[in-house]
Amino acid sequence: MDRNRNMVRGTRLWNGMLLGILGGGLALALWYASARYELPATPSTAAAPGGEDAGNADPERQEADAFARLALETLRAAGIQGELHYDPERFLIQVPGTDGQQPLTLFLANFHAEYRAAPPERRSEVLQRLLVLHEAPKVPAAYAAVRPELLPVLRPRSYFELLGLLGTGQDAAQPGTTPVTWRPLGEVMAVALVHDGPETMRYIDPEQLTRWGVSFDTAHADALENLRRRSSEPLEMLAPGTCASTWEDNYATSRLLLDEVVRRCPVRGEPVVLLPHRDLLLITGSKDEQGLILAAERAEQALAAPRAQDGRALRLTSSGWVPFLPERGSRAWPAFHRLATSSLARDYSDQQERLHQLHERQGVDIFIAGFVTVEDEGEHEQIRSHAVWVKGIDTLLPQVDVVFFMDSELGPEAPPVGVVTWDVVVRDVGHLLVPEPGLYPVRYRLKGFPSEEQLARWRKQPGVMDVP
Repeated sequence: MDRNRNMVRGTRLWNGMLLGILGGGLALALWYASARYELPATPSTAAAPGGEDAGNADPERQEADAFARLALETLRAAGIQGELHYDPERFLIQVPGTDGQQPLTLFLANFHAEYRAAPPERRSEVLQRLLVLHEAPKVPAAYAAVRPELLPVLRPRSYFELLGLLGTGQDAAQPGTTPVTWRPLGEVMAVALVHDGPETMRYIDPEQLTRWGVSFDTAHADALENLRRRSSEPLEMLAPGTCASTWEDNYATSRLLLDEVVRRCPVRGEPVVLLPHRDLLLITGSKDEQGLILAAERAEQALAAPRAQDGRALRLTSSGWVPFLPERGSRAWPAFHRLATSSLARDYSDQQERLHQLHERQGVDIFIAGFVTVEDEGEHEQIRSHAVWVKGIDTLLPQVDVVFFMDSELGPEAPPVGVVTWDVVVRDVGHLLVPEPGLYPVRYRLKGFPSEEQLARWRKQPGVMDVP
């Protein structure tokens, strides 16, 4: 365990070194801004926040732990019986089921964000809403009874991937399990099913589908029909060819699953959507530069609100939804690239924290390279992602725009021996990049370091080694 803690400290050292190279205080501030995550990681304990390592936690983790303590106190004060299991690694509380029901999973991330945003005199109201979830109507035992109340929800894919990364809270020895049934959509998003109550949305888990005797596809089709019946209202026309949803029912983004809703917006080119908030679906056209700029501006505003979702755009093709960026020369490209990169930075930051937790538990020594972003405040406001590849250190590397190659024998204060764009890295030393199984977003296990001859060739190639 001491070796693992030394590796964690080394991780912070090399990531901190990269921040210093990229601009000191400005880069550090940008990195912390990009590290906001939906599922805060906190020190591991069995049933309550805190523990022998709690005093060594960073401020974000301590704040998350403190909120979890308040949540547990609120639930216990309400007279909830049985053991309340707090899962700090996935930032959730499992409440024992009653009357034959499955345990209820309370995901704390959104409550925590709302608690921090609320004025002090209103924070108790946020905690009380935890009780609304617990007191929500139980999921019917018969599928015929629940069928009219099923609805689909869209969330970033990373949200569900991270839930399964460490296994369930009470059975952490079986990674890959998840308390939610979901399917990927458009590579970066995912669709899940919920039981829609008057004040709550309860995720449907695999065991629930098994008890009903129905498949995910069957339940999903029924959920879509329920959503279709709620979706007759027209879209708001922001400009010719650019539309916004008018629903404020927590399912606005789910309407992209309904082709007839997307087609209500007469766009130029193929339909492009942004899903920045669960109450906002933005639609424009792939060939409408001004519409793309307008949609990106609205998305950036929505992402600043509580319960924001994702900044990546999707385009509707003949084979379904796929990630979208405008052409590099388009005036809309910088905004869309900035939205996409910021969302990916959040995903990688969440993943990095989970991997630290997992490796700490398993006693694994490996460097989890940070996904560091820096924004150029010039005319085009371009954002770049960076990571460090250190010679002689077992590493999981994120996919970034620019890679800084460091020789560990020279020490962390030595300058990089190479600074190379990702496409050149893949072209010339791609054989050293091995995708790590089971990780989303992708990380690569490094199988060596570029040779001195390769580094010398890069230095001689115009434009390869002069990346800012």
